[in-house]
Amino acid sequence: MQTQKGRNPWDSHDWKVKTLESLTPGGGSRLGFTCRSCGRKFGHMTINHRTWAVNDEGLSLSDEITSRWMLQWCLGHAIETDDEDRKSVKHPH
Repeated sequence: MQTQKGRNPWDSHDWKVKTLESLTPGGGSRLGFTCRSCGRKFGHMTINHRTWAVNDEGLSLSDEITSRWMLQWCLGHAIETDDEDRKSVKHPH
């Protein structure tokens, strides 16, 4: 695993942040994070600090995908295998 003193993988991304819901039940906000470099997307709840990977439609990806993406450093470009990962929806219809 690549290490960078004082940094974590999350900080290696170039995030564009958007408020998706300004006030949710309980008082928090739901934010959307998109990396300008690799294109990975995450949802984040401010009230409980929960973060999860999402696909282009905003659907939650499996916990395994979320865990893996959270631990990987941004490579600075899109990753082909991410397209397959985005098909691994947590709660398929």
